[in-house]
Amino acid sequence: MSGPRSAGLRRDADLLSALATPEARAAGLGVGRLAALTGRGTSQVSRALAALEAEGLVERDDRSRRYALGWRLYALAAGTTEARLVRSAGPALVALAARTGEDAHLCRLHGLRVATLLTAAAGGGALRARFDVVVIPAATTSAGRVLRAERDGAAARAVGADAGLLAAVRDAGYAVVDGEFDPALAGAAAPVRGFHGGVVAALTVSGPAARLRPHLQAHAAATAASASDLSALLGA
Repeated sequence: MSGPRSAGLRRDADLLSALATPEARAAGLGVGRLAALTGRGTSQVSRALAALEAEGLVERDDRSRRYALGWRLYALAAGTTEARLVRSAGPALVALAARTGEDAHLCRLHGLRVATLLTAAAGGGALRARFDVVVIPAATTSAGRVLRAERDGAAARAVGADAGLLAAVRDAGYAVVDGEFDPALAGAAAPVRGFHGGVVAALTVSGPAARLRPHLQAHAAATAASASDLSALLGA
């Protein structure tokens, strides 16, 4: 895709991103506010919103004339890999948090970034859905290593990861870090595989290095077992 179509798609995506912010979720956003947030003219934004509304991608409140994300986006989101993972991963994540006594997370790779989709509180407490996307160096975090372990050597080098280290992660079936990303943190992660056998996510536990260090290998084994259970549930 190139030229005007690509530019138009990016502008529409900017509007949808603005409508996904906490400000928009609280009470919707008007045309003027959306124009200010996206750096576009109000008439241009108004035309784009009318087209998006016709497709069910946004909806407008008739009284406030503010816009929110539309029904079709939620319908599409329910069918994403992330949504299926979140629906399936809860019991395995809670069990992992209970077994290790640490917060447990379900993570997924998005380009060069790692997104945290779901967290279970330490001790097997409440689940919390989230979508935190952060730039995480693959070479120094357990989730990053697991999620990139199946990349070839050239791809590994492109993100600053050592191909030999990632090969060791593949062989072990899990990754551990102890102070590489942050001197005060340690963690373990293991891959979750989909029905096709490829890595679709990672389960990870992390916490203060001083507390985790004596139990890091045990936590790695527990994480690998929980990831294996979830992989089986997904048909791997």
